[in-house]
Parts: sequence; C-alpha cells; structure tokens
Amino acid sequence: MENISMFEMMYPTFKIDKPIRLIELFAGVGSQAMALRNIGADFEHYKISEWDVSATASYKAIHVENDNTDYSLEIEIAKLPKILFDYGISKDGKEPMTLEEIERKGEKWQRMVYNNLRATNNLGSICNFKGGDLEIKETDKYNYILTYSFPC
Repeated sequence: MENISMFEMMYPTFKIDKPIRLIELFAGVGSQAMALRNIGADFEHYKISEWDVSATASYKAIHVENDNTDYSLEIEIAKLPKILFDYGISKDGKEPMTLEEIERKGEKWQRMVYNNLRATNNLGSICNFKGGDLEIKETDKYNYILTYSFPC
C-alpha cells in the first residue's frame, strides 16, 4: 500500500505550466525573486510594490542592474516632486515623505528615485494603487504569483 499524506488528499496539486509573472508586495530587496531565480524558475519581475527608496535602489541593483534608462528625461523638474509624492515614497520605511521633503532632496535625487521606481516596475506604496494596476492579463500565457514579505 502506498503512503499518502493527508495534505495530498485534502489539497489539489498545482502545476506551473507557463512562464511566471512575479508580483512582489512589500518587495524589499526581492527575496522572493531571488528564491525563484535560485530554483531555476522561468519568471519575470512583473510588478513590485515598495515605498522605501533605499530598498527600491537595492532591488534595482540586484535584479535589473543593467537598466540605466533615464525614464525622467521627458519630465519637467517642477512636476517630478508631485509624481514622486503620488507614489507614496518613504525615506525610512516608516512614514511617507511629504511633498516638501521630496522637493528639498533636489533634482538629481528625484530623478534617480524616479528612474529606480520605473526600472523596477514599482507601483509605490500599497496604499496608492488598486488591483487593476497589477495588470493581470494574458492568463492563458502566464502564471501569476503574488507574494508579500513584511515586515521588510
């Protein structure tokens, strides 16, 4: 007689049969992506939600280090602080930055933060977007995995 665990009887078996689009909430430096990479999974960094600007910079350095695109090139400096404010970014991972704090950081910092957000497909603070912003589509072609890790 074959040994079968109660879990095998109670829960269905799921198979990943398509490439994975990974969505990481509270992404930090991307430990879920690292785990998928380490097991050789076929996945793409689809979306993340991370408000801490240092964590986002680290995520970019670890996972998309070759993206040196200046996504901010077409944005007037006067508009950039409000765009960053709307992302709900944080300098300490505890409180969102005020518009005034972002403005005081200066253009070079603002452009770097914006470029990091865009390069990592970061939606910013989880408080500032809706489920539709995750853009889950083409489910016939992709498996979606949504992960979260907190506290980061």
